[in-house]
Amino acid sequence: MQLPGFGDTSDLQTYTALPPLVFEDSEYLFLMTMPSFDSEARKFYFADTGNHFWKVMAAIYKMPAETSEERTALCKANKIAIWSVLKSCKRHLSQQDTTTDEVYNDMAGFLKEHPTIKKLICVSRMAEHEIDRENWNFPADVQVCYVPSPSGADFMYEHLDELVPLYARALDRAQEVPENWY
Repeated sequence: MQLPGFGDTSDLQTYTALPPLVFEDSEYLFLMTMPSFDSEARKFYFADTGNHFWKVMAAIYKMPAETSEERTALCKANKIAIWSVLKSCKRHLSQQDTTTDEVYNDMAGFLKEHPTIKKLICVSRMAEHEIDRENWNFPADVQVCYVPSPSGADFMYEHLDELVPLYARALDRAQEVPENWY
């Protein structure tokens, strides 16, 4: 298989997903396709310094989110879980368009183990595309929605003032974020 600009697939690295960050009362599950190269290296979701996810969460919940401990506490306090659609894949660094040899996580089984999760929030179009409710047999009461990628590489939403209201709406907190929060 040839990928544009990358030669054959032997040039790709194998990535394995991080374990889910989840709590017994989690209600919201943020889903990405696969953690970034930096996240995998740091062993924590959205760990790339150019990623806006934690800044967005800190703005919505008015809690610190600088360290892994603060980020975990923010998620626990606000019933947020984080996981990836893929269990493993091959790709070039963090470039989703080079992803191949995908192995999927058991999302339906995960939702059965965590029945308090009622909303899946996809943080990329690729993750959203991979979530097919018919094939995955999600419980009927689980909603699926999309928010733009918080990646610094996503030039459509470079600024927090664009992302915060979209994420707040997905988290059912839109009424708590004033228009001029920034």
